Amino acid sequence: MWFLGIDIGTTHIKIIGLDEEGALLPVTKRRTPVIQRDGLIFHDALAVWQELVELIVGYAHDEARACGPLAAISIGTFGQEESVAVNHRGEVVYPSLAWWENTPGSPLACDVRQWLDSQEHYAVSGMRLRSNQSPERLSWLRQQYPDLWRQTAQWVDFGSYVMWQLTGEWRASSSQATHSQCIDLKSMRPHEPTLEKLGLGPQLFPAILDTGALCGEICARVLPGVVLCPGASVFIGGHDQIVGAWAVQNRQPTHVFDSIGTSEYLMVLTPNFPDIPMAWQLGVDIERTWQPGEYVMGCATPSGKIVQTLVELLYQGDYERFFADLHREGAGADIAVSVCEDETRGLFSLHHLNAGIQPAGIIQATLNHIADRAWHLLSRMCEIGGIRPQEAVLMGSLFQRCEMLEHRKQRWRMPLFVSDLAEPVATGAAMIARESWLIATDREACL
Repeated sequence: MWFLGIDIGTTHIKIIGLDEEGALLPVTKRRTPVIQRDGLIFHDALAVWQELVELIVGYAHDEARACGPLAAISIGTFGQEESVAVNHRGEVVYPSLAWWENTPGSPLACDVRQWLDSQEHYAVSGMRLRSNQSPERLSWLRQQYPDLWRQTAQWVDFGSYVMWQLTGEWRASSSQATHSQCIDLKSMRPHEPTLEKLGLGPQLFPAILDTGALCGEICARVLPGVVLCPGASVFIGGHDQIVGAWAVQNRQPTHVFDSIGTSEYLMVLTPNFPDIPMAWQLGVDIERTWQPGEYVMGCATPSGKIVQTLVELLYQGDYERFFADLHREGAGADIAVSVCEDETRGLFSLHHLNAGIQPAGIIQATLNHIADRAWHLLSRMCEIGGIRPQEAVLMGSLFQRCEMLEHRKQRWRMPLFVSDLAEPVATGAAMIARESWLIATDREACL
């Protein structure tokens, strides 16, 4: 038998298998399909599902052919900020606006925005208001497309949508649900006062389960030609950063992670519920981990997107030249950089560019600022969580570059370890599937 992990990311969909003994099979991936509408980029959950079916069927016939039947699946996906509206038949009513896109203006009343960004609400949801979260996007859909809103039965993240396609069950992971700002972080139940202010019903959100919980049995007809074990099932995965951290933690225990993809996400695990006034002031996210009673503080910076933008703008997409310039003796010390806290006003800003400035100066100043900002945030999160930051584990393809690692070591001056997992999210999902299946079938001794 074998086990499948799925990583639905902003740019790629990746799948990877584990055999019965836990050995990794090859990874395979495709570009995440996008659609453009009114100058904005969207992700279409149905198109993602159709790509996944082709990937899984092909994988079962090729990479996993020698392993026998498929026993279990788990999924890690980008954040709940990217969710889709579906009707009572599960049909997508409106696609998901990409997380880095924003609609003009806010559809929320000022008092509602103030409530969602208040310290009182933060103590409930663990999230401060951001323009790309569910309250804004649901309200925008209701105002702009009332006909579509009347058809909307549920608001689901991509992991929930794929799990429903596989099993017919609507479920959401606990590490995704709180990103909606509508769920009580401690009870994991819909927060009625917030829903009342937003004019939403609790039925809009799927039932919430922890990572590793059973979602349901896989319907054989949805994966034509894939041989399934009797009772083959889907187990809850979660937010991609949490699933990736779970995989890394299994190999190298740590409390501090830095995962970089399109976004860089700093994470500090803590058994203590963080100090709310300090965490609110810092603006970090608080969410559940894979362990009951454990929390993770997280903070996102669009570092990967900024790097991509600089490479495309200054190096015509040539990453080799970009990284060669990162450590070149250059002059970028006078440039001031700000990573825009207001997501509606762009990714970042550069100031004090003198005549004759070279690309090396710009990228060095920008990456220095990003690294120093991340170190400040990480130090404060560790302080809030009562964690002493003695080391950190780095994840993501950019940190696989020795130039990027060396730069971060120079700025942070602490032991840093790069995870050897090339695909931590897909691998973590496959590990969750295998572990959950073995526990569910009373074979823990095989772990």
